[in-house]
Amino acid sequence: MRDLLTVWIHLIAAIFWIGGMLFFSVILVPCLRKCLAASDRAILIRQVGKRFRVFGWISLAVLFVTGLMRLLQNGVLIEAYGNILKVKFGLICLMVVLAVLHDFIFGPKARQYAVDGGGDNPYLKAGRWVARFNLVVGLLIVLSAVSLVRAY
Repeated sequence: MRDLLTVWIHLIAAIFWIGGMLFFSVILVPCLRKCLAASDRAILIRQVGKRFRVFGWISLAVLFVTGLMRLLQNGVLIEAYGNILKVKFGLICLMVVLAVLHDFIFGPKARQYAVDGGGDNPYLKAGRWVARFNLVVGLLIVLSAVSLVRAY
């Protein structure tokens, strides 16, 4: 029963993280581009982003803890599933680095650049690409997780 609960919590956290990124990129931003002025759009995206960031980091922490619990609960042998685990762990590390870059480097610099003025915002563009790449990495983590479950 504890194993089932751990898997369920892990999946809910993964759904929240990936689903949130998909919602931003596929639903929210394209819709706002069609119906709001750039300044209003920036304010709304900033506010939604701040709220998502808090819960997103919580979901990443939950994913980390429940992922470790899953490994310990099942006694997964690193030797048997080592390659898949190494790929998944590498992707997780990359995802965290990208999230840090997006949330704590490019995001604040893009906001400051906008306040200071100065035309085309290179930090905003970089932040968008980092977010897109992070979504792809997140989807690859899901693929590696499915591969791991099927191999197990």
